[in-house]
Amino acid sequence: MAIANALAFLLYLSSSAILIRRFVQKSQSAVKPGVPVGILIIMALLFHAADIFFTMRAAGGWDLGLFSTFSVATWLMALITLAVGSRMPDSHPGIIVYPLVALSLMLRVELPSPEPPSLSDPALEWHILLSLAAYSLFMLAAIQSIVLAIQEKQLRRHHVAGIVRKLPPLQTMEKGLFQLIITGFSLLTIGLITGFMFVDDLLAQHLLHKTVLSITAWCVFAALLWGRFRYGWRGKTAVKWTLSGFGFLLLAYMGSKFVLEYLVN
Repeated sequence: MAIANALAFLLYLSSSAILIRRFVQKSQSAVKPGVPVGILIIMALLFHAADIFFTMRAAGGWDLGLFSTFSVATWLMALITLAVGSRMPDSHPGIIVYPLVALSLMLRVELPSPEPPSLSDPALEWHILLSLAAYSLFMLAAIQSIVLAIQEKQLRRHHVAGIVRKLPPLQTMEKGLFQLIITGFSLLTIGLITGFMFVDDLLAQHLLHKTVLSITAWCVFAALLWGRFRYGWRGKTAVKWTLSGFGFLLLAYMGSKFVLEYLVN
């Protein structure tokens, strides 16, 4: 388990270093050929998946600890980034995403949960997977919205050289952002519906804060999508709503689990 974690960590960082070097090079021909990044990421995903598998086997099922579940979410992020990055090799999103994935692996080892919660009902696996998939998509959307805000700011100042010139067009970035949001919103909706099936007592199950914050995030993203299709929201407005919605979701999933596992426990 520790070996798989360490190998995945090193492969993610190595891929990030190659992508960063490729991105800052003035000419792609100046980059010396080497091992394709795609192969390194596939290997990292395999070792990362092995780490998740051994962690769950050691826990006798789903390990619902904070950083164990976060590791699953970042694995999904890395997988989506691999697919998206194949279409934009010059501005691969893995430059930002893969270091975050590597960080999640390090946190899982360095900050293990004192008493990881167990899975009370196997049927909850689908709810957990849907929720983590939605969370990973919204995290990617938050990252993209920050890049979009920087890009738009530079374009308004007529700074189109350097890094900004290598990014996809603004309209393409906005289209990709809302594709992530729409998919994540759909999964979040299904995740909330399935989650309510397993709720008996919000207070006794320590789910009140998580439920309220998740519903608030759902309302924020619903308002953003309505504003997009009704009024054509874009630019700064889309960025603010995206980051606000993700902020509530971050508090709902990570904030509440951190308090319960490391403070209350």
